[in-house]
Amino acid sequence: MRNLTHAMRDSPSDQTPKPQPASAGGPPLPPKKTARGLGDEFPDDFFGPKVKVVDLLARDRWQAIEELTNHLADTHKIQTPHRDSIAESIRKRELSMSTGIGFGIGIPHASTTLVSEVVAVVGRSRKGIQFDALDGQPVHLVFLFLVPAGGFQKQVHVLAKVAKLLHRQDFREGLADRFL
Repeated sequence: MRNLTHAMRDSPSDQTPKPQPASAGGPPLPPKKTARGLGDEFPDDFFGPKVKVVDLLARDRWQAIEELTNHLADTHKIQTPHRDSIAESIRKRELSMSTGIGFGIGIPHASTTLVSEVVAVVGRSRKGIQFDALDGQPVHLVFLFLVPAGGFQKQVHVLAKVAKLLHRQDFREGLADRFL
């Protein structure tokens, strides 16, 4: 957990250009959203404002995927008979390239015909999970997404939104404050 917070605070902030205020000739700026509240931003879009975080016992990404898909079945977000097929879809995607993106975060995901809308769950590991992450560090937060098959645009949209937000240091700090 300390590594996640430490890594997030040492990483560069978002380098994207900022909109200009109306006084500088640009359109009026929307109210600033803060990562601390995460109110109108990810993950509330997918998890709801009162997200239940699953405390993971997993030591590796495969166990984390298993725990999270079991949770989805137990909470009726996926049908229990589909649990193994869905977990296999996620493992297949994960084998092609790890979704441990760095900063102590993993985003396993898959497209499947077994869901009709985006399904998501948050897992937390205080000890850290070996996820074969890009930065070689353990993962402490796991955001698992399922997207309906044929919804390639939706999957790209979900992952692009997540990636954009995770490049912001203030947002990563907000995740640590909220979930760790």
